[in-house]
Order: sequence, then structure tokens, then C-alpha cells
Amino acid sequence: MPTQRPDRFETGNGDEPRSPLLSISLVPSAATLGNLLCGFVAILCCLLEMRAAYFEASPQTNHPRLAELFPTWVSVGVYLIVAAMVFDALDGRLARMARRTSEFGAQLDSISDIVSFGIAPAALYLTILMTRVMPAEGEPLVSRMLWRLGLLCALVYVSCAAIRLARYNAENVKEEAAQRQFTGLPTPGAAAALVALLALHDELAAMQVAALGIDWSHVLRWAIGPVAFGLGMLMVGRLNFLHVFNVYFRRKYPPTYLVWGLVLVGFGLWWPQMLLVTLAYLYVIGGLVQNLIWRRWRTVVTPVTKPPSSVDVN
Repeated sequence: MPTQRPDRFETGNGDEPRSPLLSISLVPSAATLGNLLCGFVAILCCLLEMRAAYFEASPQTNHPRLAELFPTWVSVGVYLIVAAMVFDALDGRLARMARRTSEFGAQLDSISDIVSFGIAPAALYLTILMTRVMPAEGEPLVSRMLWRLGLLCALVYVSCAAIRLARYNAENVKEEAAQRQFTGLPTPGAAAALVALLALHDELAAMQVAALGIDWSHVLRWAIGPVAFGLGMLMVGRLNFLHVFNVYFRRKYPPTYLVWGLVLVGFGLWWPQMLLVTLAYLYVIGGLVQNLIWRRWRTVVTPVTKPPSSVDVN
């Protein structure tokens, strides 16, 4: 006899039975999977970079501008993370346009985010350290201590990203369209701040920049680990960060802002790595400054309640 498909699944823990998932919204889910696949290919770029380091198989391109933009496979992975951010920004909007927001989409989005904005950036950073602590030939460019420090900071970063996403799913009660701020640094913002430094590192290493007698790529290798640790702490912290799309992109601006947009595009064409660093850290540092101002303002406007004189406060 043919079995009848159940209308509800028992949860086994005394909760309300749940209906089986019969359909999904195709276009928003495809955008979310685009986010996931960009993160996966960015991790694949780590393997290709290690292959290039030991077998001299760097990215091949006939265009000099592309060669400057992608000097290593790590740089390719960085821009794939940027593409994942675009997909992450699109999927929620597409779901609301189709009026098909769902719990399935929210869970799929979190799984994609931990891959693209948690694991992939940390793997790209560790790839930079690994190919220099154990080079194919010559002296190591990275000490064992820096490798251990980077590994520790990467583990903390990934763990905090997972906690941040799980906490968001557990605490979030508003529709994303109604949100103006997040509690804790969003994982795409943290990933942007981390991979922007990786892109700048690869640019400086390829150009062999040594201004003021300082190897700035080496300085960055030491700085990225503590920065990743700090970004992880901001993700699990309770500071508020603005929702960029809901706060800035839904406003109406005067036409003169188009000029500033063209300036940003020109700056990006001239030095895209520095543009990524500038935008990412304007968001992170701006969020910290905003929280500091808000806390001081709250302290000033909150009246101080004195205890009655008849009560012994000691």
C-alpha cells in the first residue's frame, strides 16, 4: 500500500508539531546559495595558493590590470568574499519582493554566512601565514610565534562568528526590513574588515613597498591576527552597529551625492584595496564612535536619582 505523506512531523520534545517543508522561494534561495558558493570557492583558493607557493602556479591572466588586481589566489578569494556580501545583501530583499520570507531562508542564510564570513576569511589569513612559515625555498618570512598567534586569533574569529549568528537567530524577533541596527558587529562587516587587510597585504607584498625603511606587508601580517581577534570580540559584544542598507540606502539624497559616488568609483579603480580598507573601517570605527557618543549622551540626559535622606544608604 502506498504510504501517505504526513501533514506534520513530531518534534519528539513535547513542542508543537511542525509542518513539512513542501516548497521554497527559488530566487532568494539561489542568491543565498550564491553567497555560500562564493565562500566555498574562496576556501578553494587557499588550496590553489598553497599549490602556487610550492609548484609556481600563480593566477594566469593576459590583462595587466587583472594581474594587479589578483596578484595571488588569496586576492581572488578576497574578492569572492566581496561577491558573497553582494549576494547576502540581495537575498533578503529578493525574498521580501517575492513576499516569501521564511524560517528556511533564515537558516540557510546563517549557514552560508558562517562559511563565507567566518571560515573563508580565517582560512585565507592562515594561508598567507602558512606559505611563508614553510616556504618552498629560502628562509621563512614568518616566525613560528606569528603562526601560532595567527592560528589562535583565527580560531577565536571563527568561533565568535558562529556564536554571533546563533545568537542572532535566537534573539531576533523583528523583520530584517524593520531593523535599523544590529547587536554586535555583523559577520559581513567583520569579514569585510579582515579580508580588506588581506587584499592590502597582497598588494603591498607584490609591490614590495618599503616606505620609511619598513616592510609594511610584514607589519600587516603581525597586525591582522590581533585585528581578527578584536573583530571576533566585537561580533559577540553588545555594541550596536547600524544596518547599512536600511539606514543609508533607503534614504533620499540630494543630487550632489552622485558626485561623491563617482569619486568613490574613481578611487576604487585607482586603488581598490585601499577603498575596501577605507569603507570597512569607516563602518567598524564609526560604529564604535557612535556607541561612545550614545553612551555619554545617555549618561548626561539620564537624571540621577538621589536616595531619600531618611534612608541609610551605607
